[in-house]
Amino acid sequence: MRQATVTDDGPKVVSRQATLTLWFGSLTAALLLVLLAQDLRANLRSQWREGSDRAAEVAYSVAQMAHGPLRSSSNAMLLIAEESRRLQQAGKRDDVLLNEIVAAVLRRQPQIVHATFADTTAPAGTSTSFHPNDGTWTACDTNIDAAIAIPCFGTPQKTSLGWVLPIASSIDEHQWVVGAIRIAALERAVAHAPDADEVSFSLVDTHGRSILHSGPDLSTAAAEAAPPGWVARWLGAPPPGSLQATAPIGPYPFSVTTQIGREDVLTPWRHHVMVAVSFYLLYLAAFVCLQKIMARTAHIQQHFVRSLQAKTEALRLAQRAGRTAMWTLSDHARHFECQEDASELLGLPSGHATISVKDMLDAVAPADRWLLLRQTRRAWKKHNPLNVEFRIRQPGRAMRCLLASGQVVIDEAGTKRMTGTAVDVTEQWSARQRQVESEHRFDVLFEQNPLPFWVFDASSLQFLEINAAAIRTYGYSREEFLAMTILDIRDPSDRLKVQEEVALAPEARFIPKVWVHRTKNGAAIDVRVHTADIVFADRPARLVLAEDVTTQLADERELSYRASHDLVTGLPNQHAMIEWMDVLIAGGSPFEVAYVQLLGMDAIADTFGINIATGILQMVAARLAERSDGNGYLASVTQQAFVWVTSSPMTEATLQSFADCVAEPIYYKDTQHQISIMIGVARHPQDGMQSDTLLARAALAAHVHLHSDKPIHYFEAVLAQQSREKLHFSACLRRAVKRHEFELHFQLITDFPDRRPIGLEALIRWPQTDGSIILPSTFIPICEEAGLIVPLGNWVLSQAAKASRELKMAGFANLPISINVSPAELRSRDLVANIRAAREAYSLASDALRVELTESCLIEHKDKAIAVMKQLRADGVAVALDDFGTGFSSLSYLRDLPIDTLKIDQAFVRNVDRDERSATICEAIIALGKSLKVNTIAEGIEREAQFRWLQLHGCDAAQGFYIGRPERLADVLKSLSQYKAKAL
Repeated sequence: MRQATVTDDGPKVVSRQATLTLWFGSLTAALLLVLLAQDLRANLRSQWREGSDRAAEVAYSVAQMAHGPLRSSSNAMLLIAEESRRLQQAGKRDDVLLNEIVAAVLRRQPQIVHATFADTTAPAGTSTSFHPNDGTWTACDTNIDAAIAIPCFGTPQKTSLGWVLPIASSIDEHQWVVGAIRIAALERAVAHAPDADEVSFSLVDTHGRSILHSGPDLSTAAAEAAPPGWVARWLGAPPPGSLQATAPIGPYPFSVTTQIGREDVLTPWRHHVMVAVSFYLLYLAAFVCLQKIMARTAHIQQHFVRSLQAKTEALRLAQRAGRTAMWTLSDHARHFECQEDASELLGLPSGHATISVKDMLDAVAPADRWLLLRQTRRAWKKHNPLNVEFRIRQPGRAMRCLLASGQVVIDEAGTKRMTGTAVDVTEQWSARQRQVESEHRFDVLFEQNPLPFWVFDASSLQFLEINAAAIRTYGYSREEFLAMTILDIRDPSDRLKVQEEVALAPEARFIPKVWVHRTKNGAAIDVRVHTADIVFADRPARLVLAEDVTTQLADERELSYRASHDLVTGLPNQHAMIEWMDVLIAGGSPFEVAYVQLLGMDAIADTFGINIATGILQMVAARLAERSDGNGYLASVTQQAFVWVTSSPMTEATLQSFADCVAEPIYYKDTQHQISIMIGVARHPQDGMQSDTLLARAALAAHVHLHSDKPIHYFEAVLAQQSREKLHFSACLRRAVKRHEFELHFQLITDFPDRRPIGLEALIRWPQTDGSIILPSTFIPICEEAGLIVPLGNWVLSQAAKASRELKMAGFANLPISINVSPAELRSRDLVANIRAAREAYSLASDALRVELTESCLIEHKDKAIAVMKQLRADGVAVALDDFGTGFSSLSYLRDLPIDTLKIDQAFVRNVDRDERSATICEAIIALGKSLKVNTIAEGIEREAQFRWLQLHGCDAAQGFYIGRPERLADVLKSLSQYKAKAL
């Protein structure tokens, strides 16, 4: 009846659960709605604030990038004004000299279109009139000192060269230098500002005039700077920031205004809204489905409850039987009978309740018959209770085990019989059998296991059992072990830890641990201990498996050491050092990083071998470690660099002591060496918040100043900016070399005095998309550093050969083209072969191409240069020594090298008609060339006076702007055709 009552309560429990689920789900839906609303509000505020911050960051970035061209242009104009003022004060004003100064400045500052001189006293409308106070100029001041500090700027104008920004600088009270800056230069400067292509910005002056603009009109978008009404009401106080920002450009009368569109902020928020609404609707749908499922489940459970109630009575009948059979042995123990429903249990044929004892014994397992028969006879004769267990095979079924209990009784008629019960104990018997087998297997596994096994008492810690592997490993005998506790194989200092470990909960002791055990002879071994709770000899005990991991842990420690240390110096490596820096950063501790770069180690390794270099590196590491004296963290990051990190301030004296200790002579294996270092320093948190960033910036401070006389340099933000700009320029240059974005210009070389063309020099130019041109003095050094000079030189050679063929087709086959060869091309073994291939490809004569080498090639690779020049001469290619006199000139070059021409550097030609020293040097070079029967060519001739002087002193050829500027081949051909026509 108790079971029926409990079952009747089932539908009520299900109904209560459904009600609770409905209330809990509804409450969760309301709470989730509130949380999602709060999240959307916070996300909207965050999106709006991020938009405001991004507008301010872009304004600051654009202002910083526009500051560069404005500053260089202002400095250029101030320089011209200052030089003019200086010449006036000295009474030596020379318009020609001033024009040269202006031309030189304009060459260095290509963003300035022109620069002229103007006078405020000149009548209006004249070419030299200038009125700084007419309202179109900003930052103009009649105070000369103030005007010199900051030039004044005018209204943007559109010219044939594009839009320009007028700029003027005061010379004196009335004289001004007036120029114009290409606005395209400002556009290029700000083009790479972060996010500049996503944010509208405008550069305006103090009068509100727009200089340049990007994106939609800011005036029309200004209304979107503040949040709309619904955003303000939704977010509440304080209101979010504005989406418009303004940043001044240094001291100049300009500012940058940026504006982010309102939709750029609201669009990602709307996506967030869609996700939140979708999630909420998904929850509601899932909640409704859950309610339906629970209703269906309640109906099914009610059906099951009714079915269970109907079968309860049948179950009670089955329990009454209980797999128990009533039996009776009568008629002098010859007949065996039982209840009909128990006949199957006792092995009787189906439908039989009586069977002979012989037939009954035939169903009993042969091994158990004699025991059953003997126990039954004894109980029958002596009237003892019967209690015997035997196995019997039931008809058509497997063997079962029965427990028979009975007693002899005599009824009133004097009839003697034995009656009792038989219970099916097959499961218990099987369990006992499995236990016996398990104990047997345990004995086998315990004794024959190759790993040490033992059992100890959980309370007294006494050893209860031990296997042979433990005896072999620890050296104790079995008797010695059983007289010990587990504390006896541990160090005395570990007693408390052992007791704490034993007292832990089973789940806490499940994870294997590594302990140090002691053998009988006192040796320490590392073991990984696995434990399990068991009952041994009817008392709580622990089973322990001890795995010897001494060798494994030694290997792991060795691998860990190798992973965190430099094997040459024994110092921590870069990974360990970065982890240590991360710990300091996580703790918020300020510290400094010194990157110590060794100089000259490659030369030592190349000269004396890697073993000497390694020994010297170890001695340097020992000196640095001794100097740091445990203060901070010293690591070896490369084979030529160390890093010292310390929380103590790195003073100049401390860093200088590092440099001094390394600079002391090093004596190693009969060799003496002098090592110098360059130290770059970065500070946390001033120079960076991440360990790899700090390391990179300290290394940058050292690498940028590798050729400096001062050994200690601190990181500055401008170094990172310059490095990024250089990398960007290098990437653009690499792309340009790959795509052949260059072009060749050709400059005429003529003789004296008729200026008859006798040759051309090929000069490379890099045109830009805005129409400007980058000169080779800017990109050739980068090409040499990046390893691009050889492919670029091959392209120049191919284009020069192609141009020579066009000259030949135009009737000027007698004009050779000179090409410049860099040291890297000279080192290449393919230079001579490339020239031969180019001549064959374009069917050129042997003297159609000429080669010009600089003195730097000869200084670095004299032997290589001699071999290459001899091969070129053998092929009929003339060789010229370019920029003669600017390097470490040596007469041995002229003696040893097969040189055909000396080119006098323009540094000597520039003032040859004015400066006595320059004239003496040029005269000496010309005389030297004549005595050696070598032609001389003067470069950089820009004035007739220079040309006349060189003609009078016997120079062989001339080259420079006075003769002709570098031009494209088509323009050069026109000039040559005109000269040819005049000659005819």
